[in-house]
Amino acid sequence: MGRDGQAVLLPEVLGVSPRDDGIELALRIPEDLAYFHGHFDEISVVPGVAQIQWAVGYARSYLGLDWVFSHMEAVKFKELMLPGQGLALRLRYLDGGRKLEFRYFSEQAEYSSGRIYFHGDSV
Repeated sequence: MGRDGQAVLLPEVLGVSPRDDGIELALRIPEDLAYFHGHFDEISVVPGVAQIQWAVGYARSYLGLDWVFSHMEAVKFKELMLPGQGLALRLRYLDGGRKLEFRYFSEQAEYSSGRIYFHGDSV
């Protein structure tokens, strides 16, 4: 739980950098992230479903994306995201194809990447 008694569901946003083709967020994974509970007993790992949810949520907040989720492709989870870790999330939205490209990375590794597609109905 966070300081206010609410479950911690999002990484800490340390910075936001607009890019010509989208946006890049500097993030830190909280030690008390709610998703750690019950997701592997041996080691706390950010689940892939949370990474996808974050990418869509940040695209809605920072890129004004308001389409409904359709499907994903080429999604790859390459390295584990761990408590306290700092990393970046790069989002690139291509409106013509209603496609969001995401990539979580740091100087040391690429954690995950893929494409999320949306269909014509607004949220």
